[in-house]
Amino acid sequence: MLSFPLVLSLRVVATDPISVREEEQNFSTFIYKAGEGNLTFSLNAEKSTGDVFFHITAPESYQWVSVGTGEEMRGSVMWVIYKSSEKMVKLTFSPRLSDGKSEPSYSSSISCSMVDSDSSQNGIITIDSKRYYSANVYCLKVTSLGHGGGRLDLANAKQPFLYAFGPTNKPISSKSLTAGIRRHESYGDFWVDMTKATSNSAEVLSGEALTTAINAGAEEGAESDGDKAGPTHAVLMLGSFALLFPLGAVLLRYFESVKIHWLVQLVGMLTTVVGTGVGLYLGRMYNHSKDVSSGHQIAGIVLLLLVFLQFGIGGWHHFQYRKYKNPTKYGTIHRYAGPFVVLAGIINGFTGFNFSGESENNVYYGIVVGLVLVAVIGMLAWKGWSKKKETGMPRNRDPADGVGLNAMPKSYEQM
Repeated sequence: MLSFPLVLSLRVVATDPISVREEEQNFSTFIYKAGEGNLTFSLNAEKSTGDVFFHITAPESYQWVSVGTGEEMRGSVMWVIYKSSEKMVKLTFSPRLSDGKSEPSYSSSISCSMVDSDSSQNGIITIDSKRYYSANVYCLKVTSLGHGGGRLDLANAKQPFLYAFGPTNKPISSKSLTAGIRRHESYGDFWVDMTKATSNSAEVLSGEALTTAINAGAEEGAESDGDKAGPTHAVLMLGSFALLFPLGAVLLRYFESVKIHWLVQLVGMLTTVVGTGVGLYLGRMYNHSKDVSSGHQIAGIVLLLLVFLQFGIGGWHHFQYRKYKNPTKYGTIHRYAGPFVVLAGIINGFTGFNFSGESENNVYYGIVVGLVLVAVIGMLAWKGWSKKKETGMPRNRDPADGVGLNAMPKSYEQM
């Protein structure tokens, strides 16, 4: 828990082009000691207009850092900062609106801009050998923005705010105000006494306003978060297409048991269903994937339908085979369509890493896929070679099951 001394106002010296004069500056400042360094948010509001000046300083090691109005994301006005690709500015300030627990979207209706200050600069600065984002911002009529609990109330002595830190392993370098940001690594909330931060005229914050915690606080520290849906989706989908489905084919040839084959493929199909569901949920978290219009997403849905179809064709073939004791065209379709579906699913895994901005994982994924393919092909080839050495092989062999009529496995009789 953080606690701060209460001071009604400070008198600071401001530099005027003509003369030096003393002015009263009301402000509230929140300081949170983050893992990589301090987050500082200082605010000064103008009573008659709802305009605000604020200052944010935050560790540059995070992909992005944001402060937003309200106690939850829905309806919040969020100010996001991240590294810019422009060498002169070095910092991008992106005002955004949030409609829930998903990536906030840039809004041109939020009239905010960074302003120059004699006492601090905008960009990347160094404090005690650590690099920080630093932004001095002026926003017009903030009290008219946001909705619900996200509105800023200048009369609220405990106005809620949010803060969040992006991941530390995925840096952004973009001057775009709409640049995609990844899910936060941690987040928290705090309050600000707006009655102490409001005056007749808002000004650029300076002096102790940038270093003194006052008229603000937090009940508790930040909560760890991070993207769990992304890795879960990847593990489930890749586990289905790169491991379970090929394993089902291998076990069928080795044990000549339709029951084992059916059980493994059933687990693979259910894993695919869950993985697709997680993927659709994950897509709604980010602006670039909310519309489900990318090639990876469409291919994933088509593949899920093909998995259902393949499973149904295999079941119908087995039913016909047991009834007539002869190979069927459904068995042939099932046998040759299977590798196609599996290969398409594996390829879609590569596009998935590209789509999520984690193309570096394709190297590791490719190694796993390569090892699995070598193992599967090697085991099937060895089984085929061993089968040829056997004498008295059945002539009427089911091409889908690899089982001869004269050597019907017990699993057929038991199912």
